[in-house]
Amino acid sequence: LLRSCAAAAAAGSCAAEDAVAAVAQPDPLLSPCVQLPSSGPPVATSAHPLLIGASPGTTGTMSLYFALKALGVTTVHYSRAFNATSGEETTSYREGGGPVELLRPLFKSSHPAPPVDREAAHRTDLTYLSATDALIDTPTVDLFFELLAAFPNARVLLTARDPAKWAASRRKRHPFDQAPLFPLLGFDAPVGALTEEQAAAAFALWHRVVLGSLPRERVLLLDLFGESSEQLWRRLSAFVGRPLPAAGEDGALPPFPHMQYGDDVELDAGPS
Repeated sequence: LLRSCAAAAAAGSCAAEDAVAAVAQPDPLLSPCVQLPSSGPPVATSAHPLLIGASPGTTGTMSLYFALKALGVTTVHYSRAFNATSGEETTSYREGGGPVELLRPLFKSSHPAPPVDREAAHRTDLTYLSATDALIDTPTVDLFFELLAAFPNARVLLTARDPAKWAASRRKRHPFDQAPLFPLLGFDAPVGALTEEQAAAAFALWHRVVLGSLPRERVLLLDLFGESSEQLWRRLSAFVGRPLPAAGEDGALPPFPHMQYGDDVELDAGPS
């Protein structure tokens, strides 16, 4: 399956502008319009315009979280949650990690890194997630189409990365996490069980699937590894409808957040 998909995934550029252009004039083979059929009853829906970060981790999702926080957007990222109304931020790190409280109904009870419980998620009214304005990182890839069904006005944020570099990093740091796309096909496929070529193909194809499943105006593709801070700030703030962060005395926008692996944990390493 992946061997046949890899050619289609490799045919496209990893550059953000090329991928967005592919949405404007989609090739039916390279940008499939996918809506997986549901085997369950009709789901409850919410008009809330949820922002869904549909890229897997190791693509700059924590950097995106801190950028949205700086723009005053209530945001949940797997292990971290920010409430823009109260200014309160919570994490799960001092409890040993895992999903923040809002997300726990969607995960199994194992610890410290429980997998997504798809059966529980299918029994859950996902509109309860309207408590946040943005949801990024796990479990968005696993539950992407369920989230789109529950939030028909949702918009999507993608964080691009070279697929080979993503695969090498993800297999090293999170080998037990599921590879994108496989769970939707009914396979249990920890990324560490795949070769780097297979993992890279799954990642590239997943972005193609997402890009081909929504109108262009509902998707923003950011390349946190290639775009300048000013480009990232201007494109993100325009997409979420928030003012740019305050410029410095020199008139320049602040650096866009770039969190390295583990930096977010170190922020909470102090005494409890």
